[in-house]
Amino acid sequence: MKNTSELIDRVVKLMNDKRTVYIQRQTKKVIAIPEIDDLMDFMDSDDEDYELLYSEVESNPHNYYKVEPLTSRELYNVMMDFSNEQERRDSLPLVKALRTNRPLEAFPKELHKRGSEIVLAWQLYYSDRLKRIFRTRLCKEHIHFISERCS
Repeated sequence: MKNTSELIDRVVKLMNDKRTVYIQRQTKKVIAIPEIDDLMDFMDSDDEDYELLYSEVESNPHNYYKVEPLTSRELYNVMMDFSNEQERRDSLPLVKALRTNRPLEAFPKELHKRGSEIVLAWQLYYSDRLKRIFRTRLCKEHIHFISERCS
């Protein structure tokens, strides 16, 4: 990897593929372990010996940073920020969906009712926000490339 942006892109892709992701603090090496229902899955050992990698992480936890997915609160806040930035005709139904008892389920349903243009806008917005959130987390952990400033 050449820079922190590439590192973050890789992390996001792996997390979307249902992997538990760790970053080696010194080398910036990414370790991704498959998970099924929040459990480590060592049955699928395609290219790497996941169990050995996981043992390395577990035996040296201070050398690795575990990348955590967004909390439901963080996701809710991203959805609300997106909703508030939309034109009034789209904003009101999205905000209303977020004020239901199950906002994380209602928001995507309402989003799809609004049409493909707003769905695409959401996907771009979410991707950008996710990358910024992960960049901030990595900076707090002092995980970035020396040639880059942490911002």
